[in-house]
Formats: sequence, structure tokens, C-alpha cells
Amino acid sequence: MKDYRESPTDRHALELLLSDPLKRNEAVFRFIKMIDTIDSNCSIALDGNWGSGKTIFIKQVKLLMDFMNPQSNLDNDVRKRIETSSFREFACYDSYSTVYYDAWANDNHDNPILSLIYATIRSNQSTLDTEKKRSLLNTLGAIADAISGRSISDVLKQAKGTSLLEELKSFDDLHELVQDFIDSLIHEKGNRLVVFVDELDRCKPDYAIRLLECVKHYFDDERLIFVFSISLFQLQHTIKCYYGYNFDATRYLDKFFDLRISIPSINYDHLFKYKFPFIESGYCYDETCIRVIEYFSFSLREVERYMRLIRIAAYQEAHSRESEAFSEQKGIQFAISHIIPIVIGLSMADMTVYCDVLSGQNDKPIMDILSN
Repeated sequence: MKDYRESPTDRHALELLLSDPLKRNEAVFRFIKMIDTIDSNCSIALDGNWGSGKTIFIKQVKLLMDFMNPQSNLDNDVRKRIETSSFREFACYDSYSTVYYDAWANDNHDNPILSLIYATIRSNQSTLDTEKKRSLLNTLGAIADAISGRSISDVLKQAKGTSLLEELKSFDDLHELVQDFIDSLIHEKGNRLVVFVDELDRCKPDYAIRLLECVKHYFDDERLIFVFSISLFQLQHTIKCYYGYNFDATRYLDKFFDLRISIPSINYDHLFKYKFPFIESGYCYDETCIRVIEYFSFSLREVERYMRLIRIAAYQEAHSRESEAFSEQKGIQFAISHIIPIVIGLSMADMTVYCDVLSGQNDKPIMDILSN
């Protein structure tokens, strides 16, 4: 069986891009074309539930943007593989320098600005030499020590007996330094910079909020686009954990995201055919599994888990029995081909209904799926 688990690595993103088992390549192309029409500073929320494949999606977008930029540091072997694919002629008006930032992996850092810029430098997209990188980090560290955890209003309150202009100057200096950093990153690497921020909705509430505030206040260059790969539902919950459950998290997030786009749905039939090529033979077991996945609207991660379970449970047994015509085998065959995949799906989707079905108190899910 082919391994198409959604392991969010660059290598796996490339394999899925070349084979397209999820039928999302067209959506990847449309997303890039949309970015290419934006001519100002913009923050985009790519919304999808946990396990829906957002990380793979944005890594595929980044991969193609790097491919289309001849000045990027894309691995030569990767570039050659894409060049031999059917979408090698896809192009953008601008060339883009790109950065991937895993917010969850960095939410133990004290300062989001330092963390984001350090991740950018480590992405190997920067043209800064070693000395300039070290100087930049030292300067940022000194400024961050002075303003860490402080807002403009905090500075105003604490400015008693000091020069207000001197206090505010640190914010201006930091903004200017960030602008210089963006200039150095874009210079000779592309016309614009796209930063993909992943897993923000999994971060600690205080870090998620500080990161959003930093992007809003300091990364407002018109050549810069941020793409946040998030579950808006989960991020709203994170915001409410910080400000209180009566806080209007939806309106709060509106000031950070200029566009909200939902991740495209999965083509379950096509994905299942890649998982189990024998589906072309029309096995009832395979068809039932597809209906179960659709009925419960499983996420991509849930689909992978479900496929592993049904393969363990009865896949070989189901396909070996379907060729038998003896009447005494038909009852067992029906249970294996239809009931077992439904019950396994129920055990993942809703344990309460699962127990009701097993106890004979509820047959609705089984009848709904079999009716298809």
C-alpha cells in the first residue's frame, strides 16, 4: 500500500504535489495567483480544522513560489523534479522570497519579533553574512529587552520623570530595524516577501496574541504578505482563554486578517484509490469505506487513521471473500464488507452513538450509509 500519510515534511509536500492524491493542486495554483494579485501589505488567514492538511498545503505553495523564483535557495534536485512535471510552466508576475515559521515550535521564546526574525535567518533565504546576522540579532536583543511585554500605553504610563520622546524612540528604532531586515531579505532574492506562519492556534494564548500584535505593528511593509495557517475556531478559543469567554474574539481577529480563505475539501474517492488501488475492481468494502469517510466528514488526519484501522481489521479478509459465491458465506461477507467499516468509523466519530449501535438502540448511521 502506498504511504500517503500527511507527514508535514518538505519531502512529503513535494511527493504529494507531484502525485496530487488529494486533488488540491489546482487550489494551490489559485492560491498563488491570488497572492500574485495583491499589491500591498496583507495578512491572510488560511482556515481549516486540525488535521485538514493546512501545513502540507502552505508548504506546497511555498515550494512552487521558490521554484518560480530563480534566486531562491531551492534544492537543485527538487527544482529538476518540478521542472519535469506538468506544471513547470506555471509562473507569477512577481518573484517571491519565502519563509516558513512554526509558531507552536517557538512559543517558548520570550519575544515573538526575535523568534520570527531568527527563524527567517535560519531559513537560509537571507543574504546577510555571518557577521551581519550576529550584529542584527544582538541589536534586536538589546531593543527587545527594553520593550518585551510592553505596549505603547505601558510606555506612556511609565514615562513619568523621563523623556517621552526617548521612550517612544525605541519603538521607532525597532520598526526601522525590521524594515531594514525586510530590505536585506528581499534584496536580490525577489520582489516581495511571503511569510507562512503555521500552528498559531496551538500556541500559548499570550504568545499567539503577542505575535499577532508584533506583525500588526512592526511588519507593515507593502512588499510583505503574511499567510497564517490556522483553525479560526481554535484561535478564537485561544483568544477567549486570554481575555475571557465573553470577549468578542471574532471582531478582535478581524483587525489582524485582511482575507479569510477556507482550505479546499478533499477528494475522498481519489485519495482512497491511491491508498487501495483495487478499488477499481468495485469491491463493496472499498465503496463502504468511502461512504463512511464522507458521512462523518473526516479530516485528512482522521482519514489516514481510519484507513490504517480498516486495513488491520478486515481488508484482506473482505477482498478474499468477495470472490466466493457460496450462500453460507454471504452473511459473513456482508458483515465484513459493510458493517465492520461503519462500526470502525463510528468508534472514531462518536463513542456515544457507537455504543448505542452496538447495543441495538440506534441503527440510523448504518441505514444512512447503506442507503448510499
